[in-house]
This record gives sequence, structure tokens and C-alpha cells, in this order.
Amino acid sequence: MNIGVQISTTIIPFMTMNLEQIIQKRRTDVRYNTSYPLSSQDWMRYRVDGTLPFENEREMSLYIHVPFCRSLCKFCEYVKYLLADKTVQHRYLDIVETDMIRFMEDHPCVTFTGFDIGGGTPTSLCHSAFQRLVSLLNIAKEKNQISSDFLPSIEATFLTIDEEKIHMIHEAGFRRISFGLQNVNSTFLQNNHRNDGTFARQQEVFKLCHKYGIEILNLDLMYGFVDQRKDDLLATLSVAQLLDPEHLTVYELRTNMLHDIDIKGSSARNAQYHLLRRYIKEAGYDMRLGANTASRISDDGVSSYLHHRMTGNGSYKGFGIAAQSKSRIGLSYNIGKNCKSLKKCLEQDTFEQGGDTYLLPPHEMLAKYLAICGYCGRFRLSKMNEILGVDAMTAFHDEFDFLTKHKYLRINNGIAYLTRKEFSCYGAILSLFYPAHE
Repeated sequence: MNIGVQISTTIIPFMTMNLEQIIQKRRTDVRYNTSYPLSSQDWMRYRVDGTLPFENEREMSLYIHVPFCRSLCKFCEYVKYLLADKTVQHRYLDIVETDMIRFMEDHPCVTFTGFDIGGGTPTSLCHSAFQRLVSLLNIAKEKNQISSDFLPSIEATFLTIDEEKIHMIHEAGFRRISFGLQNVNSTFLQNNHRNDGTFARQQEVFKLCHKYGIEILNLDLMYGFVDQRKDDLLATLSVAQLLDPEHLTVYELRTNMLHDIDIKGSSARNAQYHLLRRYIKEAGYDMRLGANTASRISDDGVSSYLHHRMTGNGSYKGFGIAAQSKSRIGLSYNIGKNCKSLKKCLEQDTFEQGGDTYLLPPHEMLAKYLAICGYCGRFRLSKMNEILGVDAMTAFHDEFDFLTKHKYLRINNGIAYLTRKEFSCYGAILSLFYPAHE
């Protein structure tokens, strides 16, 4: 395949169009955020049978999706089910463990750069199932090499974790726990089917985490809801500051996969982001403009899985229902992504069959990389070059010329950074590098 010809005819759809008009048109379209593709139909032409190949990978991260929750938050776009009984939990882990071991046996020379467990709510599992879950980290480390920056992480909520589970997390080798705080307004939480417990409970959990030597604690905060006021954000920031985690993450509400959640306009969301960032920086955290992560320990504020996935275009393998995987040549989703019932998924001996696999051309892989870079406010030109197989500055000469001239982007040492002007419509800007779809 002549990649250069493909790029010149496929991924530069705006050569004769007014780029500023495109930005203004798309800045209010909520589809343009950190999610890609914009529609599930966009990739149907690239769908293939079978599982995603990883033969040429030398480094990758592992991710385990636990879809169980005690209650289902309205704003969560991920596949999730109400917490099942112990038998179902263990059946789920039987399949995950089998899939994971089989994958590692088939790829014995891969170095693991990260290992995250998310959901759902991993800590909602019963103690026996949770012990099995966290022990999968040791299985991974026993069978493969790990990178020098390996920082495994697990998600939790304040009401589903306890001292015994914190001890299990530490003993298994996890060094980071991420807690969803989101918002402290009780009415907001109730309306969204969420309960984070009292501040006293949150303090108690953090104290136990420190007791057992968990190195890094993270709090997730959310913004962009129509009923979210400035007072709500400041109250949430006040609680976060008192808890004093090593990492803070602010997530913009995304509605790509939701149908009953209203979202603030782009200008209001932008104002909320800058308010959060200003107070977070005043609290002593380093938070680069455009990034959604903050740290007070001189790192990027994420696990190594997310670090390699966002800034390095790293490959990753997902295990569990609806888990996403990415290699250098495509993406896949395990069974369950398209609303298949938990019962149907568990009737199989693997979650690897019955899902969706897409072998993608370079321009689609580039769009996926740039979309996720919306989380960190920057992207690497070397990664664009690597994905495309040609020089990105040449392939996208007009786009880069326009964006830098009008101060939407600044480029320094091979990295393109979002500017304050650009961040207000980051999704629209990044979309200038996307392929055109009908």
C-alpha cells in the first residue's frame, strides 16, 4: 500500500474550506470531545471477524473491566450491571483470568507498561472475588517483564472499599487508587444515583490507605452538567483540598453514549474547566493548560497505563465484558459492548468472541490517538509521523499553518500544545486532523 498516496487523498478534506468556519461550526457539537469515532457506524467498513492481532507488539499495558456496581450512575457511559451474587462474580473472574493467561502465553516476550483495573466499581465485589481480582496483577508480573515506570492502579468508591480490601490492594502490588468523588452536592448526587458517603467516611478511607502504604491516591471530579453551579465546584474542590490526594483528575461530561443527560454549552464548560484549574493550581498542584490531570508529586498525574496510552500512543489489551483493546493496526471491543445481557456474555467460555474488531487505516488510528490526547492537552508530532508513515507537518501543512498562525496551537520541541484560545474548542480543533465521514 502506498501510504503517502492514501494520506494525500483521504485525510486532508479541508484544503479548500475555511478552517475557521469549520471550528466555529463544530465547537458547539458535543460529539467532538475525547471520544472517537463520532459514530459507531463510521468504522463498519473496517470491521473484521476474529480477534485483534498483537504479533508485532513489544510493549503494551493491560486493563481489566469490572462491570458491577451497587448503583448505576446516570452519567456513566461505560457498560455496567447491578452487582450480581458471589457465584456470578466468580464466574466472571474465571473467564477474565482464562482470557488473560491465554493472551500472555501467546505473547510471552511483551513488556507490560501498565496494569489498571476499572469499571464499573471493582471494589464492589465480595471479598473472595476481590482477592482473586487483585491477584491477577501478580500473575501478569510473574509471566512477563514490566517496564521501569510500571505504576498499576485500581478504581474504587468510598462506600465499597474497606480496610481488608485496601490491605489486599497493597499486598497485590497496586501503588495507586483512584476514587470517584465527582461532586459533593447531595441533591446532584441523588439525582444521578450516586452516593459517596460522608466526609468523615472519606477521611477514614484515606487514612487507611496511608496506613497500608498506598503511594498515590487520586480523586476524580466532573464538570459540564447543566445543573452544576459554581458553588458546587468550589465546595467539591474544598473537600478535595482537605483530603489532599497526590493526584486530581477533572472529567468533562461526555454524552456520546448517553441519551438522557443534558450538558452545558461549550463556553460554560470551558469556564468551569478554567475555574477548576485555577483553584487546583492555587492548592499546590501542577496542572498544565489543557490537561485534565493534576499532580503534587512531579508526575503527569496518571497511572502508567494511562500515561502510555495518552502521550505515547501505547498499545493495550483489555479483558472483561466490553473491554477495549488497541494495537498498532486497529481496535477491538469484547463481547457486551452492544448491550448484550450479562447472562448471554457469561454463557461463553471467553469474552474474546462475539465482540467487534476493526483493522484501521493510518488516518483512523491517528484520529483515535488525537482524540485521547484531548485529555492531556498536547500531542507528539513524532507519534503522528509514526502512525501515518509520513511527516505530519507536511501532510497537514495547511492545518498546522492555520492553527499556529491563529494561536490555536503552539509547537515546542516536537510537541503541539493546546493554547488557552484553543482549549475552548479543543474537540473541534483536533477534528481538523480527522478523516471525513458521510
